[in-house]
Amino acid sequence: MRLRSNLFLLVIGTVVPLTALALVLGYLLVEQERATFRRAALDRNRAFMTAVDAEMRGHVMTLHALAAVRSLQTDDLRTFRDDAQRVMATQADWQNVILASPTGQQIVNARQPFGAALRVNSDTESADRLTRTLAPTVGNIIFGRTMGKYGIPVRVPILRNGSLAYILTAVIEPEAFGKLIRAQNLPQGWVSGLVDTTGHFVARVPPRPPDQKASKDFWAAVRGSKEGWYRGLTVEGTDTFTAHKASDFTHWSVGLAIPASEVNAGARHAAWAMGAGALATLALALGFAFLVGRRISKPIATVASAARSLGRNINPANIASETDITEVREVGRALNEAAVAISERQDLVEREKAALRAADRAKDEFLAMLGHELRNPLGAITTSAHVLRIAKPGDDNALKAHGVIERQTRHMTRLVEDLLDVSRVTMGKIELRHEVFDLSELAMRLVAAWEQAGRRRQGRVSISSAPVWVNADRARIEQVVCNLLDNADKFSPQEKTIRVHIAQEGEQGVVEVSDEGDGIEPEMLERIFDLFVQGPRGPDRSSGGMGVGLSLVRRLVEMHGGVVTAFSKGLGQGAAFTIRLPAVAQPAEQAVPTQPLGRSTGACRILVVEDNEDARGMMQALLTLEGHSVRVAPDGAAALQEAGTWRPDVVLMDIGLPDMIGYDVARRMRQSGLGGHVKLVAITGYGQAQDERRAYEAGFDLHLTKPVSAELLKNVLSVLLRDAPRNDSRQTRR
Repeated sequence: MRLRSNLFLLVIGTVVPLTALALVLGYLLVEQERATFRRAALDRNRAFMTAVDAEMRGHVMTLHALAAVRSLQTDDLRTFRDDAQRVMATQADWQNVILASPTGQQIVNARQPFGAALRVNSDTESADRLTRTLAPTVGNIIFGRTMGKYGIPVRVPILRNGSLAYILTAVIEPEAFGKLIRAQNLPQGWVSGLVDTTGHFVARVPPRPPDQKASKDFWAAVRGSKEGWYRGLTVEGTDTFTAHKASDFTHWSVGLAIPASEVNAGARHAAWAMGAGALATLALALGFAFLVGRRISKPIATVASAARSLGRNINPANIASETDITEVREVGRALNEAAVAISERQDLVEREKAALRAADRAKDEFLAMLGHELRNPLGAITTSAHVLRIAKPGDDNALKAHGVIERQTRHMTRLVEDLLDVSRVTMGKIELRHEVFDLSELAMRLVAAWEQAGRRRQGRVSISSAPVWVNADRARIEQVVCNLLDNADKFSPQEKTIRVHIAQEGEQGVVEVSDEGDGIEPEMLERIFDLFVQGPRGPDRSSGGMGVGLSLVRRLVEMHGGVVTAFSKGLGQGAAFTIRLPAVAQPAEQAVPTQPLGRSTGACRILVVEDNEDARGMMQALLTLEGHSVRVAPDGAAALQEAGTWRPDVVLMDIGLPDMIGYDVARRMRQSGLGGHVKLVAITGYGQAQDERRAYEAGFDLHLTKPVSAELLKNVLSVLLRDAPRNDSRQTRR
């Protein structure tokens, strides 16, 4: 085989693996992009279906309230019709209120005169389901003959002595759900639709008539699973990737369809780029090999002739000097001077090694750059977890990873808490705990705590304030101010100042938070406080929240009898949010400040009762590192046995255990021979007021809501054990 052919094979053998690697990386990039579309679509569906369920549950609660009016309890149906009309006037999304007998015969129709001949309910499926289950039901979209348009029946049973007496129905306007879909501000070409259990459209963008069913592909996917992702056609015949999600409450399904061309755009671009790059690289490499082969083949032949002339007393240097290739001339001279030739050959070997190392570095740099350009960066928490796995304990990278995980966990916790709070406010389950306090002191303490924790740079927030006293829930008002500060920080450059102004105007306390950031478009000012509505985000903001913070602010402020407004001159001119709350007179005496948490009294015996293996293991590791003696139990029975034999000082107990509820475990511990020395702490995800009350009634000393930070747990143990007596007789049994 000739030298030139070998050069071609060498080039092909080098280029082809690199091209194959590039193609593999391109394929992985495409799959990652598709997975990103899928996750985003599923998250949108879950959030939207949560909003739909909350809307429906709100209607059910209003119907329950209407069912409790005195006129219905006394069967004064004429007066009940008037009561129903008054309630219907307060519900913008209600078309009608109907009271029917268990057979479905309408008795009272708020849209018909009292005593008029009424029809039988047309939606028999939901009425029959209510009759069977005696539970609130949501029907499918139907055409109402009274109103002459489509509506959605929401029904609740009215029981008398355990039997069904009436069926109370509110007919809901489908446009209410169309507003929820439009509030998502879907990109051009995307399709979102909400369908009932028969496959008919309740609401859709772009709109379709309710008498039309969803596509066969969508309906087949919905019947196959409650949630998923598939490729198919819309009712318009558009090729899309669609995420779907079914509700456990209404049993409706929502679909979010993204054009396949948009999802596959990255795949096509990557395929063209990879194919063109591979062909260009291979062509350039082969062309270069051809030119170099021609250039060196003739000098090599000259050197071979010079080597053959050594035995014929021909000066090989003269033959080699005919070429312009330095290496060949060097070989010619080496044939006459063996010592010099050996040295020169060694030098050549070293130069070749250096060239190989340079080529290896160039290859590594190429692969690193290629990976950087083709791979999507991993999420912050995933990356941090990987760093923790490979870094040495105490290494700077490990410490940074800990910080990233803590910040991201706090951020996610905040999002979840905001979502839960919005749900509680919507369902009327928020319980306010009023006290008289100074708004100015609350704001200054909040900003100081942020700066001490390193969440904001020193001096970023400027406060101008005067004492303003209000009678409100301190924690909820602090949550409101915190959300407004977060919003200002998120949408303004770090070098700009956020200003907080607190003053009393007449009988109102005013808190204004202003920034010099992105500003708000005039048409967004009316909608900025709506659920899931956000302003535009620049490319440098990878996380803009979930669009619930400002909605929660408005609802909490309104629960306190106040108002919140937004003002902006336009995009790029900053924004200002103003809260107005009823002010009260300054109290004569201030409450004594809460006593600071004391220092730890030393190591103690702690029993951790938790059914989640990961949570149980990490809690044991944390407490052990703090110097405590720790044992664990996965359920209530094991906890009772361990407590009876080991006699701990503190029991940290989850409420939702697999074999018995934590409240019962606490009662049995208190009734056993442990006595009153043991401190019981409930650590649970149940965080409402009634959950805390049940914990204290069961014998717990303290109720904490998950997640519990390590610092809070340390402080709690300090307080619990500061004055607690120790049973020294137990030490001999360790």
